[in-house]
Amino acid sequence: MTSHADAARLATDVRALEGERHPRTSPGGLAKAADYIERELGAAGLVPERRPFSFGGETYINIAAVKPGADPERPRVLVGAHFDSVAGTPGADDNASGVAGMLEAARLLAGERLDATVEFVAFNLEELQTWTYRVGSRRYAAAQRRAGVRYAGALVLEMLGYVSPTRPSVPALLFWKKIPRTSTFVVATGDGQSRDLLRTFAASAASAAPALPVVTLHSPFRGWLVPHTRLSDNASFWDNGYPSLMITDTAFLRNPHYHRRTDSAATLDFNFMADVVTAVAATVVAAAGG
Repeated sequence: MTSHADAARLATDVRALEGERHPRTSPGGLAKAADYIERELGAAGLVPERRPFSFGGETYINIAAVKPGADPERPRVLVGAHFDSVAGTPGADDNASGVAGMLEAARLLAGERLDATVEFVAFNLEELQTWTYRVGSRRYAAAQRRAGVRYAGALVLEMLGYVSPTRPSVPALLFWKKIPRTSTFVVATGDGQSRDLLRTFAASAASAAPALPVVTLHSPFRGWLVPHTRLSDNASFWDNGYPSLMITDTAFLRNPHYHRRTDSAATLDFNFMADVVTAVAATVVAAAGG
């Protein structure tokens, strides 16, 4: 892969998605985001599908688009991000940035000949729904497990755009991990079965986006020792026995706008995002066999 993610396209996507996207307080905003994701996946040459699931007596959708690989028997690679937001926030970093990253990865990979099939998925209802969360990705991962789908890895994009000159606060159990003094790095977190995928991401980032500081974290026991690492859709794949990474700007550990009305596109660094997405796309090529 020779292309670099386009910061201007990422900014366009984030601004198009920005706005409350909540199933009860802003169902129209959630539906508008779904329509935009479908259009952009289609424009990238893919055929998006709505994957319905039930929750609380209502029907919701995940959106998936599949790029077939040359070897259908080879384990798949997935790039995913949730597109809902909490009530009362425009959700630019959380998680329009992740969705924009997924869409841009689809564009970058459109012309690549890959051995493995790649899935691009927008998950719904990741945010807390009264008593539970990660609903859409849990339904999706469980359905794929029942269908016998194998994954070399799922790359979950969870907040990609915020940088800060200050050092982030980190969970006590991570005191041993060398963390940069400024919040200008991306973190990739994998569980015990994701060690190879974690190494692949680190190597791909170093090659494709050498200016991007990367911190990798191994979170054993499916992340239960460090619950912070289970707060996004990666945990749905861990719980179904799949290798998965959460790729993140560390969310509330650095971003003061997390789940607030101030989480806007104006607070994000799209050049940083472009480096992160370039690393993600390069990881897909390496994992899928390009």
